[in-house]
Amino acid sequence: MAAVASSSAPPPPPPPPPGEAPPPPSPPPPPSPPPPSPPPASVPPPPVPPSVSASLSVASSYPPLFRHEENLSSRAHAGSGGAYDVGAWMSYLEGIDDVLDSLRDGWRALSARSAGKGGGALGGMVEAEAGGRTLRISSVQAPGITHSPSTFRREVRAVIGLRMAAGERSVALLPGSYKLWRCHLAFCEGLLEDDVVDSDRDSGVDVDEGLRDECTSRRIPPYLLSSASRSAPRRRRCRAIEAAYERALARLHNMPAIWLSYASFVSVYDPSRDPSAVRKVYDRALMALPATQHDRVWEDYATWATGILPSYPSGGGGNKIEGLGRRGTHKVKHGFETPLVAQWRKRGWGRPRTSVEDGGDGRGRRSPWAPPCPPEATLRILRRHARYYDPSAREDLALLCASSEFGLDRPGEAASLLLQLLNGEGGAFVSPRGTTRHELWMRFADVCTAHPREARRAGVDFDGIVRAVLGARASDKGGDFEVYDKTSSAFGYDEEKEEGKRDAPPPRALDHNLGEMEGALWTRLAEFHVRGGDLESARGTYEEALDAIARVRDFSLVFDAYVKFEEGVIEALVELMGEGEEEVEGEAEGGAAGAEGGTSTREDDDDEDLDVLLGAGSSGAGGDSDPDGGVDAGGGGAAADVELALSRADHLMSRRPLLLNRVLLRQNPHNVGEWRKRSKLYLDLDEPDAAAKALEEGLKAVHPRKAVNGSPCELVLALAEVHEKERKDVDAARDVLERICAGGGYDFAESEDLARCHAARVELELRHEKWDDALELARRAVSGKVGKKGWKAARGLSRGLRLWNLLFDLEESLGTVQTAKDAYDRALELKVATPTHVANYASFLKGKRYFEEAFAAYERGIGLFPHPHPGAVALWRGYLTDFLERYGGSKTPRARELFERCLEDCPPEDSPEFYLLWGGYEEEHGLTKRALGVYERMCGAVPLKEKYDAYRLYVAKAAQYLGPTSTRPVYEAAISALEDGPASRMCLEYAKMETGLREVDRARTVLAYGAQMADPRREPDYWKSWHEFEVSHGNEETFREMLRVKRGVQAAFSTVNYNAAEMGGGAPKVEALSDEAALEMIAEQEGVEVDKRPLIGGFVGGTGGPAGGAGRKRTAGEADLGEVERRAARLREATAGASEPASAEVGGAGDEIDIDDIDEEEDGDRAPTPPPQTNTAKSIRGVSEKVIPAAVFGGLTATGKEDAA
Repeated sequence: MAAVASSSAPPPPPPPPPGEAPPPPSPPPPPSPPPPSPPPASVPPPPVPPSVSASLSVASSYPPLFRHEENLSSRAHAGSGGAYDVGAWMSYLEGIDDVLDSLRDGWRALSARSAGKGGGALGGMVEAEAGGRTLRISSVQAPGITHSPSTFRREVRAVIGLRMAAGERSVALLPGSYKLWRCHLAFCEGLLEDDVVDSDRDSGVDVDEGLRDECTSRRIPPYLLSSASRSAPRRRRCRAIEAAYERALARLHNMPAIWLSYASFVSVYDPSRDPSAVRKVYDRALMALPATQHDRVWEDYATWATGILPSYPSGGGGNKIEGLGRRGTHKVKHGFETPLVAQWRKRGWGRPRTSVEDGGDGRGRRSPWAPPCPPEATLRILRRHARYYDPSAREDLALLCASSEFGLDRPGEAASLLLQLLNGEGGAFVSPRGTTRHELWMRFADVCTAHPREARRAGVDFDGIVRAVLGARASDKGGDFEVYDKTSSAFGYDEEKEEGKRDAPPPRALDHNLGEMEGALWTRLAEFHVRGGDLESARGTYEEALDAIARVRDFSLVFDAYVKFEEGVIEALVELMGEGEEEVEGEAEGGAAGAEGGTSTREDDDDEDLDVLLGAGSSGAGGDSDPDGGVDAGGGGAAADVELALSRADHLMSRRPLLLNRVLLRQNPHNVGEWRKRSKLYLDLDEPDAAAKALEEGLKAVHPRKAVNGSPCELVLALAEVHEKERKDVDAARDVLERICAGGGYDFAESEDLARCHAARVELELRHEKWDDALELARRAVSGKVGKKGWKAARGLSRGLRLWNLLFDLEESLGTVQTAKDAYDRALELKVATPTHVANYASFLKGKRYFEEAFAAYERGIGLFPHPHPGAVALWRGYLTDFLERYGGSKTPRARELFERCLEDCPPEDSPEFYLLWGGYEEEHGLTKRALGVYERMCGAVPLKEKYDAYRLYVAKAAQYLGPTSTRPVYEAAISALEDGPASRMCLEYAKMETGLREVDRARTVLAYGAQMADPRREPDYWKSWHEFEVSHGNEETFREMLRVKRGVQAAFSTVNYNAAEMGGGAPKVEALSDEAALEMIAEQEGVEVDKRPLIGGFVGGTGGPAGGAGRKRTAGEADLGEVERRAARLREATAGASEPASAEVGGAGDEIDIDDIDEEEDGDRAPTPPPQTNTAKSIRGVSEKVIPAAVFGGLTATGKEDAA
């Protein structure tokens, strides 16, 4: 029969009596030695206990289970392990589980059938296959029915008992087997929620469906909601399972999975719901397991303590409470979740998310069935975790302490922990949650600001920490510059002190890199003082922040917070004043006797509030003080306090531009534009002294080589202007400019800046009518003897144009002719004069009637600025114009010599002006031949793009002086020299001239010659003009010749491509007569009938026309067109014998032509047609054919296809 335990194995402990809890678990014993080897086969098995006999009787009714029992027994007798084989026991237990699964399925089917149809019908039978048996269950007694619902339930319970007995036998024989214990404990836990075990019905209908539905919907153990009488068996079973866990841990205390399952079971199924029991299990696990496996325990331990489920890198699961989330590692390492996390996710336990954005409902309430853990226990657990296992968990502990969700209420501890994170490990803390250092600073500031008193009790000096980090001291009041908001203090600047301040090392209170959170820290510090009740310190903090920050963004944060603070103070004062007025009214109504007793306390409270809002001693500044030093809250004192607060707010708003300007200057003290803006702000406030001091300070702060947004000389000019115009102190302005110009008061990097200061000094004297002083200052400025020796900026004054221009103006207006000439001559000697100076010099001498000296000045200027200098054109223009104006035609050889010198090196693009001037001079004072020679030279010298206009001018002058016929050589030269486009237009003008002379043939020849240069796509006007010419002066033959030439030109230009810009975009179409219409009109005028057949397109060589003459222009496609002509001639000769003779009828005068001849000519242009009888294609093999492009033959191919069609 069945195998049983040997005598050496310890018997299983007896189950506890019903209704009693098992004894408390004892601490795990030391590791036991390995299980003994199986006894030899000769030892007889022990007697079978009665409980085992009952289970064996149940197993005998299921053949597979009975075979397992026989195998265990037979193998034991054969000496192969028998009852000590773990694999055999696992197979046996799995077989029982399969039978139970089948029976449970049958039970669920029976319950569903009974609930739907009732239990009295025969149709309610359920058939179940389990362990080789077929069970038929029905509540109706009928043949073939093996079980009623009640007997079937007893059958299921009997198999469950068999499974429990087999599990107990297996772990009793093999107590060190992890697999057997896991299988047995998992089955025991499953029984707590088994439907068959829980069922108390007799007919398949549950007696308490409401309770079962509630348990299912809330996903909690049913016995926790049931009554004591119904849940008592399950409570006893729960205690028995806990005892089984204790027995398993006695041998398997180094298995973390057993400990985690045990803790999960206690937290979920423990009837007492005692958190101490769960905590003790976890503590025992940490003591029993090695340190390398503590990570598995702590993850579950922290989940149970906080109620926050872990999340994973993939984003699944987990929740966040006020920004706090836990990163899970167990599933990442082992591929499955821990038992506690799995149970909680299944039942929907854990703290819900507090915001809809995080995926929660936003209600922030905790599940009523989440395991309760006292806040103090949670805090102690997390402290242990952060101190002894994972120091990076201090961040989570700080967030939990600061969060109001958990009820820990430890903001002081949170501030201390965050400070340790910021200041510990050399400031190199790396958050495992990805929290940046900036976020840690903000959290630390938020906690200290929200709970200032708790932070002080925890020993966190938030004020000292922030000031140390920001590098600010309470005693620093002046900032980096002296003149900011104080307008009446004396000006002073200690350069050594400022240099020492800039070179001092930063404070090392904390290693930090604030970045953009400087303004946020200042606002948090001020709010820290506000919440602590020290409003005067808060106001001082705001002022100190405005003196220290160097970013506009931080300034906006601090200033806005400062304004809100002052507004809050005003609102509080107004509210106090209103309450005081109500109190006074109540005293007047209630009588003087009853009011005296309660007024003093109210007045004392108001005085205290006013002292808080206005600072020490401020509440009595503007009101009537009582003998105790207080203020009548309802009288004039409160109103005065409100006025004082309003004045502070108004003063703060009026200071905003100056404060912002100070921030920008602190950010970059070399910004000249901001210094000037600061001076203007003071002038807007009607404070010229402060404006002057700000500019003086700017001169000391701005480095000449680092100045931006303007030149340093602008500060000097602005300072002199403030002294002169605003302060009405001309001597002070003169002293400033003299100190800068002569004394070297500022080391300018550029000479131009110093020159501007000298010019301002001269202009100052001119404005005050100091003419001689101004002229003397201008002469001194360009003398090169200004300033200290070796001053680089002063060395370049003598070559600056600004001062020379000023000196020239002053010399011409205030000096003599000789001093002016000396000034110009010195500038020419130093080579600092420009072409404009030379022109002004000559103009000045010309105005004084010194003509030859003026021409000598031009000669000196031309020597300094020869061609191709841009100023040479202006100098030659003025020179020639003045010379011709002075002498006219009296000195013609000298004038011609000047023109020759000018045009000798003159660039082509500048020469047309001088050629025209020379030509006009020759026409007026010289000979016509010389004038035409000048124009001819101009046509060859000007740039290519201006040749067309030059030739047109030459033609016009030739026609004017010599007649139209003399322009023919000019036209021919122009056509040969110009490009295709201008040449074609010149041909049109040439033809127009010949037409005017009644030379029609010469005009036609010119048009035919110019046709090769006029692409019909780009020059439609040319062909329109020729079209109109033939219609007016030609006949049908000349018109056909024009059409042939046009087709040839089209074929020649067919391979040329143009873009839209070259095509002219919207070139107008020629809407004149079409070719057919023009041909019909000519035939009608001459009385000739025209054949309506289409003409053959293509290129016609025109050998007999003018186009075929020698010397005509050839385009790039000339060789291809000649080849086409030769091929067309060979085709005509080849088809001449096969073609029919044509009859021609030609008039005596030659005005009429035979259309048949034209048809023959057109047929001759076509490609020869092979005879229809010859089968050449079939006789020739192995030769490929290729289509000839249409561009080769022009329009022949297309026309031939049309005729064939």
